[in-house]
Amino acid sequence: MRVINCKGLICPMPLIETKKAIKESKVSDKLVVEVDNETSFNNLSHFLNDNGLTFDYTQEASTYRLSFEVKELAVKSNEMLNIVKPILNKGNYIVVIDSNSMGYGNEDLGKILIKGFINTLDQLENLPLEIICYNSGVTLAIKGSDTSQSMKKLESQGVKITLCGTCVDFYGIKDNIEIGTISNMLYIAGKLAGNYHIVKP
Repeated sequence: MRVINCKGLICPMPLIETKKAIKESKVSDKLVVEVDNETSFNNLSHFLNDNGLTFDYTQEASTYRLSFEVKELAVKSNEMLNIVKPILNKGNYIVVIDSNSMGYGNEDLGKILIKGFINTLDQLENLPLEIICYNSGVTLAIKGSDTSQSMKKLESQGVKITLCGTCVDFYGIKDNIEIGTISNMLYIAGKLAGNYHIVKP
């Protein structure tokens, strides 16, 4: 059993180290990843689940230990990242929302504009593949908000909603999130650097 000590590392380094360890492993090898913050634990949990790797974990004080067995599919995968599968009426573009306001000038106007933008997306002929929210953009997914309801409608139409986990933790809104998958900056950077058209309102 190999132990990957990621204590003291901040997002996305534990995820990067875990991916590296998986790629260096053989099928049926057992790995244990140690992290000492909830954000890294949540990011690793999502990553392992999304890639079909069943894991167990224990927690002692602030230290999490995730243990899992490497599978053949994971060893052969080059990216091992969430992939948005194209479906009907989808364009090859991702919407990036980095603020709870749209544009510069009057903040109240900006909040009205971002709400209108999100509410309008489902009326487009080609929907986005994904909406990625970071910084104060993650607050648009808070329970009961008009924007979260619009995002839920988009998700029901196959649009993936992704939230930056570090940002969710920073704003302390984890328990109030209504919609979206909490992810990490490695995933977001991969998407922004991919072969997609990026739309930033």
